[in-house]
Amino acid sequence: MKGNKLNISKVVSNIFLLTLAIITITPFAYIIMIAFGKNIIGTSATIPKELTLLNFQRLFTETAFLNWIFNSIVIGLTTMMISVIFVSITVYVFSRMRFYGKEKLFKFVMLIQIFPLTLSMVSIFRIFVTLGILNDIKGLIIINSTLSSAGLVLLAKGFFDTIPYEIDEAAMVDGASRFQTLTKVILPLAKPMLAVVAIQSFVIAYNEYVIASTVMTQGLETMPLSVGLQSMISGQYGTNWSMYCAAAILGSVPMIVLFYSLQKYFIGGITEGSVKM
Repeated sequence: MKGNKLNISKVVSNIFLLTLAIITITPFAYIIMIAFGKNIIGTSATIPKELTLLNFQRLFTETAFLNWIFNSIVIGLTTMMISVIFVSITVYVFSRMRFYGKEKLFKFVMLIQIFPLTLSMVSIFRIFVTLGILNDIKGLIIINSTLSSAGLVLLAKGFFDTIPYEIDEAAMVDGASRFQTLTKVILPLAKPMLAVVAIQSFVIAYNEYVIASTVMTQGLETMPLSVGLQSMISGQYGTNWSMYCAAAILGSVPMIVLFYSLQKYFIGGITEGSVKM
């Protein structure tokens, strides 16, 4: 009787996981179908009768796709490096040091994270105009680094708090400075969490659309990928879902490469953080 209950439970679990896998994979399969389909006009198309690489060829010859993806990679990687450095130093200060106003300052960082982005768009646009960085990817790097770091500080602090302070004391007894303790002792122990910070900051910057669509309004070549993709369905290129899906597939490659490059540390950061916290 007990064996039958276990078998039924196993079957139900397998059916649930299979259903979940189908729900997850179906949108990706549909995008691939549209990208490789010939003469597909809308998103309501059924399975294409003929497959072609023409949509990918047109993507490179008729659009500024290479510029878009290059801009997004530059924005994403630069934001990632700045965020990792900023988060590491900020979290170390909040986690290890004592100073007046520490709690209030930490709450201010939280406020940046919870403040609705749409309410700050006018201010962000005005700042871009004042600094002369409108339609400049340097502006996107600055704002993306600020916003992503603010949220990731909250995530990383919980991990840093679990590292015993005795390790810092032992390092300083041996003659290490605060900076050396951070770079030589704490950061190597925090590699899993830093991998999470790196991936999350890259994805946030790479996929960001709201700010980019507001401050990058001139010159298709200067646009990041998210804004460039939008122009394929509501802009200069009319409505071209086949090219849009082709660009979406190729545009996801950098994120896939980054994730699998840091997969070992990323999974470790999630599992270790859940156990320690």
